[in-house]
Amino acid sequence: MSADQHNGATWPFTTQQLTETVTRLWPGSDIGGDLDDVVDLEIHVEGRILPFSWQVEYQVLLFPDQDPLDAPARVIHRLLRELAPQVPAVWWSEADATLEPVDLSPDPEAFVRDFAG
Repeated sequence: MSADQHNGATWPFTTQQLTETVTRLWPGSDIGGDLDDVVDLEIHVEGRILPFSWQVEYQVLLFPDQDPLDAPARVIHRLLRELAPQVPAVWWSEADATLEPVDLSPDPEAFVRDFAG
């Protein structure tokens, strides 16, 4: 997941703002890795630990393909609505590098249905 860089979009937040937001929204989450390279985020939500990584140089948020995608989709929606609600975003799967637009509409359940569908 990234800002739609092909169309000139960039994230307006810093790595520090990202990590502070994660720990504020999901207390008990763990932050590790290299704050100048790849930051590992273990987000504690809904009784699960969801692994994400933030590639600092490319401003890309990565997460493993997992089933179900509902919980990761809720994390993404809340995080991006908090940090960059107006920035066009895209996502892609490792198996298919086709960029898909992300709709950060205010309704989290619609986002989860569209994203995890």
